[in-house]
Amino acid sequence: MHEGFPSRYSNREQAQRRFGVDADRYAGFYLQGDPVADDLAAWLRAEGESAKHAFETALRSGLVAVHDPSPALARFFESAEHVPSWVDFDELETGALAYQRFGIMGMFVLSAWALINGYHSSAAVKPLAFTGQLKYNTQRRLAETARYVSEATQVDGLRRGRPGYEISLRVRLIHAHVRHACMQSPDWRTDEWGVAINQADMLGTLLEFSLLMMEGARRLGFHATEDERKAILAMWRYSGHLSGIDPWLLDHLASEGRTRRIADLVGLVQPGPDEDSLMLANQLLKVPDNDVEHGLPKAVVFAVSRFHNGLARALNGHEIADNLGVPDDVWQYAEYPIRAVVAPLERLRRAIPGAGRVVARANNVIIRKDLERNLRGREAEFRVA
Repeated sequence: MHEGFPSRYSNREQAQRRFGVDADRYAGFYLQGDPVADDLAAWLRAEGESAKHAFETALRSGLVAVHDPSPALARFFESAEHVPSWVDFDELETGALAYQRFGIMGMFVLSAWALINGYHSSAAVKPLAFTGQLKYNTQRRLAETARYVSEATQVDGLRRGRPGYEISLRVRLIHAHVRHACMQSPDWRTDEWGVAINQADMLGTLLEFSLLMMEGARRLGFHATEDERKAILAMWRYSGHLSGIDPWLLDHLASEGRTRRIADLVGLVQPGPDEDSLMLANQLLKVPDNDVEHGLPKAVVFAVSRFHNGLARALNGHEIADNLGVPDDVWQYAEYPIRAVVAPLERLRRAIPGAGRVVARANNVIIRKDLERNLRGREAEFRVA
């Protein structure tokens, strides 16, 4: 460590000049986990099946359904069941419908930009590398990520009792178990990487699902109004609250200007990639090719794979793409014909009253059918222990 920060904190002087005290305050979150979830995970490990039953009861029916809950369980669900004053569920519905309009192209952006971009940080990928989450059965793990994103972006998907809400809490607890496993390993280097699945990196993931998704969709020709963009950020801000992210970090999603500012800071202070980054990116780039094994025509799989990888280079830029071994070929220009098709259709949608909801509904159906195909008919697990 240097001056109380993990050595992953890059470009500190430049960050301080550009962002003032926010630079060090953000970097301080490299050393913060999620104590509320960590305490619950420890209680579950200690108490076994009876504790798991209490957790499942609270998840299904609320904390009030659990007789004499433990302090750890009570703190976790009191945190989750508290709806912050800034949450407006009508606004979240606007964000969900706008997000759903991105459809399959949005899923390409999620994989080719949001996830690839995250892999460029050698420190942020260390929990994935330690657990082997994406080295083995990569396609299913990515489908589960897409399932989480899909459920979180349903209309009212983040209300208590809905799948998006439940999956958010399950993932929060899974992160706590993974954090514990990493931090117990003698190979984990806190002085270099910080705490496993720390607050700063959790915000980075939230920015990938929100700001990068919106920007990628815009580049492919999709249009979202200022209010819709604000609503998308509000939707992911509330998802971040359910996921246990610190309020100071979440406050930056209150406006697009503040979101872009914190995203610039996050990008500036990241370390570069390492061998784990390259391995994870390579596994992700090969995922589309695996569809040959599941009956899709080879020509379709070839086109999907090349388009995905071309989009990864176009959206991430040459430096990141070169660092992560993304192919440099003519497919990087595929975004232009896609935009040439999408943009006129978007103008037509905006001209027809009510067309936005119809497009959102249709794309939502397509996405969910594609998820079923990728999950091979098996429900995403999100097991908490």
